[in-house]
Amino acid sequence: MNAFFKRLSTRLYLTFALSMCLVLFALLSVSIKVQEEALYKHAEDRLLQVTDVFRTSLELVLQTRQESLTNLAKNLQRWETNDHPSLADDSALRQLFDHVWVVNRNGDVVDEWPRLGAVQERLNIASRELFRRASETGGYFIGQPESSYYTQEPIVNAVVPMFDSEGDFMGAVIGMFSLYDNTVLNRIASTRVGDHGYVAISTNDGTIIAHPDRRLILERLPPGENSLLDSAIHEGWQGVGETTDSTGKTTLQTMRQLGNSGWILGAVLSLEEAMQPAYELRRVQVIVGLISLLISLSLLSWILRAYLRPLNVLQGEVIDIQQGRAHQLTEPGIEELRQVVSRFNDLLAQNEANQQTLQQRQAYLDIILATSAAGLFMADTAGKIEYTNERTVEITGFPPEELKSSSILNNIAEEHRERLIERWKEALKYNVPMSVDLQLRRLDGEVIWLQVHTEPVFADHICIGHVGTINDVTKHQQKVAELRSAANEDKLTGLLNRRGIEQAMVKAFQDARQERSDLILLVLDLDNFKAVNDYEGHEAGDWVLQKVALVMRQFTRDSDWVGRLGGDEFILVLPGCPVEQGERIANELVNHIAGISAERHLPQVTASVGMVNLRGDDQSAMDMLRRADKAAYAAKHAGRNQVFTETD
Repeated sequence: MNAFFKRLSTRLYLTFALSMCLVLFALLSVSIKVQEEALYKHAEDRLLQVTDVFRTSLELVLQTRQESLTNLAKNLQRWETNDHPSLADDSALRQLFDHVWVVNRNGDVVDEWPRLGAVQERLNIASRELFRRASETGGYFIGQPESSYYTQEPIVNAVVPMFDSEGDFMGAVIGMFSLYDNTVLNRIASTRVGDHGYVAISTNDGTIIAHPDRRLILERLPPGENSLLDSAIHEGWQGVGETTDSTGKTTLQTMRQLGNSGWILGAVLSLEEAMQPAYELRRVQVIVGLISLLISLSLLSWILRAYLRPLNVLQGEVIDIQQGRAHQLTEPGIEELRQVVSRFNDLLAQNEANQQTLQQRQAYLDIILATSAAGLFMADTAGKIEYTNERTVEITGFPPEELKSSSILNNIAEEHRERLIERWKEALKYNVPMSVDLQLRRLDGEVIWLQVHTEPVFADHICIGHVGTINDVTKHQQKVAELRSAANEDKLTGLLNRRGIEQAMVKAFQDARQERSDLILLVLDLDNFKAVNDYEGHEAGDWVLQKVALVMRQFTRDSDWVGRLGGDEFILVLPGCPVEQGERIANELVNHIAGISAERHLPQVTASVGMVNLRGDDQSAMDMLRRADKAAYAAKHAGRNQVFTETD
């Protein structure tokens, strides 16, 4: 018996059989669930449709009666005496109400239609709650249902109080209509939802005023008997919900508030009736599903016996491969299996080759990361640091855990911290490179200068993260400080003068050659600057030069060299700057300088910028300067206010 269950064919058969049973059960369950949800939704929609239609009709009926009584009250208020027009002359009221009273401020009925004796009997209703509410309420309202004074039939009173010109209460107009003989209410009460569902109306205290069973009219439902109605009464709730009726059956009910009447319109349908089609369909689906399952299992048994025999051989060969006794499968005689085995063998060979390649690349990568002279780190698209190499730890003095957190920001100089955060956010938002110089206090207290550069990483044109380098540029910054001495400073702009910038160019050129790194040179020549001096004076010209210097500092790093060659010619030396970033800086300068003159309504000054990169045939920094001058001239000759690179 154990051997039987250990056979592959038996296990496959049992697995497929169980899977088919589960799939069939899942399909039946999902199908039934979908059907029940559809029926439930249909029942909800139908109940909502019925209640919404009747609510519209009822609100129109009640609004018409309100407008009619209000108009009558306005007409009567003009007469402030008993000599008002007779109600018998108002034909509209006769169509809307079964009976109408006009009551004075003392509660006496002074006019009625039809005349059934209330006036002759000098009927006084001052003691009724209806009259008290009319004298205290400033507008139209519908009273609680009660028995008719004349016929004892259940009626509803619509009341409009009247006031004299001084604003004092002078009486009320009361319109009455029967709950038995009202066409709209009878149509609502006789409407059936499904076979046994119905529509009913109650007041806001639970008194029934419309129901298929007339015996329930004027009956008051006790609190707690219908939870949905209680919610509608006390909380103003309206919508669709489930509740249990007095017989214990679950029902679907909708509740709708009827304007300012204080009435609640409800539709009721038993859940069993709503779901009855699903119950019938479930029985049919179960029978059909069981028959289909038996047929499928029989076919499956035959198919497995016919086609799984060659798998016994393959099973053994796979075990041999797993245990290292073989490297490939023997191709079987069945064409379909032969294709599978052939591809499996190809996959095995490819897998082995890929594994070897990955191991080799990993070894190279480990060596590169471990021996890199620069600190390296990787961040995700949200800016979270995911990896740092050992060199980063050595340079900064912080362990990897702190480098990956934001606590290291507290050790960055305050004047550099905000700029770093701003540039990093910009790099993350627009997926652009970032380059910034900053001062960092190491854990051992030493203050160093770092140059941080990041580049976005793209895969299929989608940014998947950022990689960055960290270099200790403390010595370079010390050299910058030395060059920025008073002897090398341009007094007007605060930039390096020609002597200082030439020394900086020589140092940057030598460093770039030794480190085999990029070096960008930008020569900037102002356009139309002479017009400012000629027409606005040298003070305005000096102001423009100072603003240009300020813009140039704004878009450069602390490790970059910014100088004034003389007159209206400036120069930028950008060590370790990629060409793309250099072009971006040049274009930013052109755009911002073009807007300087507008601040003081001066003739517009623009900039023509020549850009060159370090070439292998450059013998000195002066070679680069000559090429940059030519590029600036080309930019000016091409129309000014633009950037010209040597490769253009």
